[in-house]
Amino acid sequence: MRDGQPGTERPYRVEAEWNRAVFARRTGEVAAFLAPHLRAGMRLLDCGCGPGSITVDLARAVAPGEAIGIDLREDALAQGRALARERGIANVTFETASVYQLPYPDGSFQAAFACAVLQHLATPVAALREMRRVLQPGGVIGIVDGSSTITFRHPTNPLLDRWDQLRTLERDYNVGRPSDALRLRALLREAGFARTQASGDLVTEAGPSAGSLEATRRVAQNHLIRLRGMTGELAIAQGWTTTHELDQIADALTTWGEAPDAFYARPAFMAIGWV
Repeated sequence: MRDGQPGTERPYRVEAEWNRAVFARRTGEVAAFLAPHLRAGMRLLDCGCGPGSITVDLARAVAPGEAIGIDLREDALAQGRALARERGIANVTFETASVYQLPYPDGSFQAAFACAVLQHLATPVAALREMRRVLQPGGVIGIVDGSSTITFRHPTNPLLDRWDQLRTLERDYNVGRPSDALRLRALLREAGFARTQASGDLVTEAGPSAGSLEATRRVAQNHLIRLRGMTGELAIAQGWTTTHELDQIADALTTWGEAPDAFYARPAFMAIGWV
């Protein structure tokens, strides 16, 4: 946190290729831990919905209730609207809004959800308090955070370890605080949620833990998108690395993705809170 005020994190950016490769491929399975607490007729808010691939599945889960996805990126919202039309989902809408200042009255929703949002915020408790404000008494929230710095990779080498270090530096630069992945229940309690529970899993940017050649290739390609895009550009601009080292890391990622016994996973953490 840079100055203690909500929203002081650096603006979240995502490149189009990464959006297509990772965010747009996510499905409602990401919210499976919350599914038992959803029911038909609920009004649900998906905060930081991105291209809406999870939101449309959540809309199905609460039909004939309503799902609203909010995000600051109009291009992502446009993708969400297009996806809803393509799948014939009529009970979902997408609106521009900040999680710090939700444009809804108190107690407007029975459920809320946020995937990979808190990890990008300088003041996550402020956002959670705002989400709690728009929930009715008895309302439920589900949050997913994948900001843990732990990575499980086989085989590995100093160049791949260096890549993990650069991604950690990027996260800290953008958010200005350590990861809160293990503090999700504490954050919910600080935000005023009366009851909480948490769980964890192993995932990759391409879906479940990568344990097949196809999966590890896809993970390697997804990492190369960031290395050749925003992460690499930031690392060079900040003096964390050199173009030569990034080229070496790119070769190491490509080689790893083709290794017949390669494996990759990282922790993801989920928590549920009740008003």
